[in-house]
This record gives sequence, structure tokens and C-alpha cells, in this order.
Amino acid sequence: MEHKNHDQVFFVNFGKVMGGLFLIFFICIGAAALIDDGEGHGDATGLDRLNARIAPVGTVVTDPSVLLQLQQANKVQRAAYTGEEVVTKICAGCHETGVQGAPHDKGAWSARKATEGGLDGLVAKAISGKGMMPPRGGDPDLSDDEVKAAVETLLKKAGV
Repeated sequence: MEHKNHDQVFFVNFGKVMGGLFLIFFICIGAAALIDDGEGHGDATGLDRLNARIAPVGTVVTDPSVLLQLQQANKVQRAAYTGEEVVTKICAGCHETGVQGAPHDKGAWSARKATEGGLDGLVAKAISGKGMMPPRGGDPDLSDDEVKAAVETLLKKAGV
């Protein structure tokens, strides 16, 4: 059987489908209203749980000055390390064996001390980093005094 008015048939069938979908939609809304009456949706503990679930995991800081301020604010206070403690925890890995050209004996330390401008020059290079050694030996929490004590300890161990 051939229809002469295809548009009319389409709109009739489309209307039936849309009507069925709206019927299902309103049945779902009615069932939801019967199942959940809305009590307890505004309680404080529920809001607290919701806020905890949707809270950001962290923050992104792109401004270096703000990053430094945040690091200082979150820094854990600790007692100052002695030179021996700094050497044992941080410096010994390279300076006991001379890894990547790190001075480790009397000759290497004497030469480095002469070329860097004495103790103050060595301390300045240890603070700013040199070659493969990162600033402060890789521990940004070390104070200038702790770095200086570590350099003095390394020099004393080498006999310089």
C-alpha cells in the first residue's frame, strides 16, 4: 500500500513516539516523587559530605613568588642540622666517592677551594649549585648556616 502523503504519516508516527516518551518521562517523575519525599536533603551533615566530595583535590600555582610563600607557610619546623648530619644525609653520596667530579679528597678540595674563592666561595656554590650538584645539595629546606656547616665538615674530613 502506497501513501500519497509521506509527510503526514511521518508526523503522525513522530507524534506517537514523542507522546510515548513524554508519558514515560512523567511516570518517572511521579515515581521519583513517591519514592523520595525530599526530607533530609537540606541537613548540614549531608551538605558537609557533599562539599567534601566535590572539594578540589589540590591547587595549581604558576606564580613562583606565590609558590615560595606557600612553601614557607607549609614548612615543617625542625631543629637545625649539624654539618655532620647534612653531610651524612645529603652530601656523602657524591662527595665520599667523587661521583660526577664531586671533590672528595684533599687534593680535589684544595683545588676547588682555591678556584672558588675560599670557604665563602665554596659555600656560595653549594647554595646556588654547581655542575651536577643541585642548589643546597638537593634539599631546599637547608639553611645557609647548615650548608656552610656541611662544607666546613667536608673540608675538615678531607684535611683541608
